[in-house]
This record gives sequence, C-alpha cells and structure tokens, in this order.
Amino acid sequence: MSSAGRALPDVGLVVAARQGDQRALDDVVAASLPLVYNIVGRALRGHADVDDVVQETLVRVIRYLPALNDPAAYRSWLVAIAIRQVRDWETRRRVALNRDAGLDAIHNVPDPASDFAGMTILRLGLTDQRREVAEATRWLDPDDQELLSLWWLEETGEITRNEVADALGLSPGHVAVRIHRMKEQIQSARGVVRALRARPGCPDLETGRAAGRGRG
Repeated sequence: MSSAGRALPDVGLVVAARQGDQRALDDVVAASLPLVYNIVGRALRGHADVDDVVQETLVRVIRYLPALNDPAAYRSWLVAIAIRQVRDWETRRRVALNRDAGLDAIHNVPDPASDFAGMTILRLGLTDQRREVAEATRWLDPDDQELLSLWWLEETGEITRNEVADALGLSPGHVAVRIHRMKEQIQSARGVVRALRARPGCPDLETGRAAGRGRG
C-alpha cells in the first residue's frame, strides 16, 4: 500500500475544516494534493494543463466541503471531484478544437498529450514488453483512458476499488467488467503496435499506412 495514497486527512480534520477551521482546511488541502495530482496527471497524460485542473479540483473541494454529509467518505468524494474536473477539461478541449478548426484541420493538429507514452518510454527506459503496453494505451478512447488512470492508482494502492466505482458512478462489479474489457483492448492494441514495428513489415499494412499518409 502506497503511503502517499493513504496520507489523506482523518475524519476529525475533515470535520474541523467543514466547521470553518481555516488551519484544518489548509491541512486538508495540503494532504489531498498528492492524490489529486496523481489522478489528474495520469488522466491528462502529462498535458500542460495538469496544474490548472488540479487547482480547479481543490477550489471545488474548498467550496463544497461544508456540504459534505459524511466526512468519512472524503476520499471517495475527492476522487469523484477530480474525475469530474478531468471530464470537464476534455469537453472544453474538444469544443475548442471544433471551434478553431474544421474537421480536416483537426486531423492535422498534433495532440499535446499524445506523446506522453513516448516521453514515458524515453525517460524510463522501459523494456520491450512495457514499451508495447505504453504505446498501446494510445489506442484507448477517452473513457478508457480515464478508467486506465484510476485502475493504475488502484493497482499501486493509491485508491480502492470502491473509490474507483464511486468516481465513475458505477458498481464495483461493473467496474470489474470494464477493466476486463479495457485489458482486452490493450492486448489487441499491443498486437497492432507489434505489427507496425515489425521489420520487414506486412506489404498490405505498409500500403494502408502509405494511403493514410497520402490523405493527410
């Protein structure tokens, strides 16, 4: 169990913060910061807006903490707010792209977050197998990217399965099904990664890739 993931305020501190104790509120925010950064950083895949989304999350924590009915549920509540802010960021980003460019132009706009897997591979010197997994995650849709970020945190002990379920508004059983499907998609994508990196490549695949580049 990661000590960082569990270094969150106890119930007594949350209660004091809800009642207007400014020092307690400062301590609650400080203790929450590492987990929020972990969730947002993974979900946004290293995008430059991570700090902004973390700040928006903590602003909402401060604003709505007095309305939290069950202080013992603070962790789950915090995770849910962070995920909601990530979704809002994704929505704003899609709207901005659609507003500033036509559909044809959008296809040529580099995604600032798309190279996160590449940076991870470069900086960490991953093994071939881990490199495949990192590259395969690029093929996941936004909902599964979000699920992947939470599942990684669960696997490292930062959050629990129930907290993942609460953040997504699903039952633990439904989360288990989605994780299973996500893993299958990653495995399929790893096959695509291997095919794209194969030397010599498949002639049909190379023809398809060349055609795709011709349409760009």
